Amino acid sequence: MEVSAGKKDVHESWYDMRLTALLIVLMVLLSACASGDKPFILPLNYSGEALMKVYTDKTENDYKVNIICRDGNYSIRTESENEAWNYAFVSGNRCILNNDKFPESSVTIENFKIKDSLIYDFDFGKFDVLEEIPEELIYWDGEYKHVLNFSKETFLPKTIHIYDKDKLVKAIQYETIRIEE
Repeated sequence: MEVSAGKKDVHESWYDMRLTALLIVLMVLLSACASGDKPFILPLNYSGEALMKVYTDKTENDYKVNIICRDGNYSIRTESENEAWNYAFVSGNRCILNNDKFPESSVTIENFKIKDSLIYDFDFGKFDVLEEIPEELIYWDGEYKHVLNFSKETFLPKTIHIYDKDKLVKAIQYETIRIEE
């Protein structure tokens, strides 16, 4: 009987050693992963350049876009093959608009009603719903699905794809983003 009890002790201690080794390996892996993880960032105030493509059934339009966002005020410059427009959206729903072909003809529009739809695609606030941000965020506004992907190098937004049902209608590829203080 002592022999069988000794075998049982050997088996129990072998099991305990394997369990202890497994727990140590898991702790090392988890601590290594946690220490190396940097969070993805949704900047509130930023400036950047992006390439925006807008798709319709028959056309694909490309725009180079420069964006400055500070405290909810946006300044956006869009350049297409033929023209460039500057939009400044400031508090009070005011829009200052000008075209490079007519630089002296700046127009200020008070109570500009479509401001939100023009800056909506560049506003990261709609994605700011989670404490810990994954590499891909999806936001559905009731009509369009917005899919935001982050850069693994900079931890900042990289692309936004906007879908109407399952059809891609707009793609924004950020070339640079700088966080503004």
